[in-house]
Amino acid sequence: MAAWVIWLLAAGFLFVVEMLTLTFYLLWLGVGALAGAIAALALPGSFLAQVLVACLTALVLTIYSKRISGKVRIGRGYQDAVDTLVGRQAVVIQDISKEGNGIVKVGGDLWSAKADEPIGKGETVTIVQRSSTIVHVQKGREGK
Repeated sequence: MAAWVIWLLAAGFLFVVEMLTLTFYLLWLGVGALAGAIAALALPGSFLAQVLVACLTALVLTIYSKRISGKVRIGRGYQDAVDTLVGRQAVVIQDISKEGNGIVKVGGDLWSAKADEPIGKGETVTIVQRSSTIVHVQKGREGK
């Protein structure tokens, strides 16, 4: 089988897996594999050149897409849905103690939660802060 066919099969596989994961990393690897296929057509005897073209293409696309997405996120009007959690009401699904985390439900999502005071299951709380994957909640505050 010709090298360019193998590169095209690899690219197709990466594109299909990318559609399942939606991370954009496999997309750039797939584009790199396409570049490797083009290099295989241009330089059929040099496997090293094909690999270098594929790797450099994927690397450059990954680096520049990070910069572009960073500018979009910093741009005016962009707000991540997770950043809107602060101020929202949540329902305690698993008791929250001072020492350990509990679980709260916000809309349809479950979050690990901490509080400065024990809060029982079924109580309504307000999210006052979000850090990584844990929200900090309080009882008795009005929110969104």
